Amino acid sequence: MSRYAIVCGGTGGHLGPGIAIAEELMARNGECLLLISDKVIDGVMLKKYDQFEYVVLPAKPLAKNIWKIFETIKSQFVSFYQCITLIKNRKIDCVIGMGGFTNFPAVMAAFLTGKKIVLHESNRVIGKSVKLLACLADIVFLPPQVDFRSKSLNKKVSHASIPLRREMQKIDKCEARERLGLDPRGSVVTVLGGSQGANALNEWAIQNFQRLNNQNLTVCCVRGIRSDSREEIIGTSGDGNTIRNLFLPFCNDMSSLLSATDLLVCRAGAGTIAEAILFGLPMVLVPYPSAAENHQEVNATFAANDSRAIVVRQDDIDLLANIVIECFQKNLKNFQMTTPPDNEHSAVEIIVNRIQRMTGNE
Repeated sequence: MSRYAIVCGGTGGHLGPGIAIAEELMARNGECLLLISDKVIDGVMLKKYDQFEYVVLPAKPLAKNIWKIFETIKSQFVSFYQCITLIKNRKIDCVIGMGGFTNFPAVMAAFLTGKKIVLHESNRVIGKSVKLLACLADIVFLPPQVDFRSKSLNKKVSHASIPLRREMQKIDKCEARERLGLDPRGSVVTVLGGSQGANALNEWAIQNFQRLNNQNLTVCCVRGIRSDSREEIIGTSGDGNTIRNLFLPFCNDMSSLLSATDLLVCRAGAGTIAEAILFGLPMVLVPYPSAAENHQEVNATFAANDSRAIVVRQDDIDLLANIVIECFQKNLKNFQMTTPPDNEHSAVEIIVNRIQRMTGNE
């Protein structure tokens, strides 16, 4: 039996796939330890997963403020020594890095202790930590059709889509809306800014919910953990009926949320797009303009080229309400909404099979 440390802290886009891989490894009798960051989102997401043991690393992302760079360096060194101790004491066989600023200390610790290293990139632009650490890795998982520019690094590449958590299963739409407290009738536009929210989308939802209500569209907006508690805002439909719009700080039941949705308005994180495709949802994507290396723009363009999304730039957000209304007026016919057929092996199975072959636990 192998022991794995999965480094997956910082955002839901790193933590979700890490949880998916841990679920599959543990189902095959592997032992998993999650290494997460001290960001609030990590603790909030893990509340419902009491089967996982996790350790919080103090590692911080690289700061733009020159005075805070020293704090970043110190936190990375402290995390590095913490990881060295964990790997030795817990007899870890393999470290799996899911990207982000927590990758560096754990992967360096694995390299210096002679352990197997696996890296995973969800986005269609390879992140800095994966680029930097790929030379140390045994396997690097990249999205389909994405490769390094270096031929030597491409020898380490395996292609796989984003692993999704086991809970991501579509349920009956009426049941899903009942769970969330939404009206089972009519159509629902869900506004989702990612695991930590998006101010531009939050403000758009507040400013435009009544306009959408006039078209008999209910708004459900997940505003992020920094926002206030659950709130119901009353609007009026075009025929004079009451519509209860739902504004949530966070949703830990994404299966119900996506099952209740008819159209998703969201950022262009790779995990969000993958979940929407799994649920057969049409998307209007508003890429985060400050995303590292503009990766959300690339993710969005790829989804749009596959006819699963319409892309709206944040500078054009004033046009978003018109676009959403037009989508429903055309009965969402511009989208390819069919759920992709099941592959012989899901992404998480492809990844775990490859890892187990490497560690001799097939």
